[in-house]
Amino acid sequence: MKKRILPILAYTVFVAVISALITTAWFHYFVLNQNSGSPEEQQVLTSLSADKLSKSPVQDGQDIIEIFSYGCHFCALNEKNVEALEKRMPEGKKLVRLHFSLDNQGGLARFAPVFATLQVMGIEEAHRESAYEAVLKNKIDLGDAEKRTAWLQENKISVDEYNKVSQTPEVKELLDYMTKVTQYYDINATPIFIVNKKWVAIQDREFPAFSDNLLSLLEHDKALEKE
Repeated sequence: MKKRILPILAYTVFVAVISALITTAWFHYFVLNQNSGSPEEQQVLTSLSADKLSKSPVQDGQDIIEIFSYGCHFCALNEKNVEALEKRMPEGKKLVRLHFSLDNQGGLARFAPVFATLQVMGIEEAHRESAYEAVLKNKIDLGDAEKRTAWLQENKISVDEYNKVSQTPEVKELLDYMTKVTQYYDINATPIFIVNKKWVAIQDREFPAFSDNLLSLLEHDKALEKE
């Protein structure tokens, strides 16, 4: 009996190891893009020069920023992890989410106006999961007015109020701000994390280890400020 169990156990371990290696390779290829592009594109942590840092558009008090998109599958998967990171932020430090945004509002930026409007309305967080599901699972183009209206009605959000708020200076300012941050930090994929205006980090390990890394950058800069 023992002779039969050992080969089965060995085979099970073998399959588990191979599966883990395949998953890791897939993650590195499609998420981190480490198998293509220039060495600069492959860097998972970069920092701004002192001159560029001094001109950063990032607002004071936004210590860690997640640049995400409703059209980003990995952003949706990371939602609970980012919530856990937010709870671990040191006292007086703040984590915020900004939607990937470009002047032409194409690709992952297509849903930035929806985020900005819901944010100004004060209901974005409550409807974030529904927005992810609409875009990623149900393939609903929230950038299309007719389809967005149907989604708003389904989520019991006043269409008239949404349309009114979407035209306010507050929404325009938020969209302009998100676009400036996205472009200034040369962000072309999501999710990306900006720490202390200085560090640009791509996820290179699982949570919560990645959270540890982001928080260590906060502590590192805090220690330098005291010197």
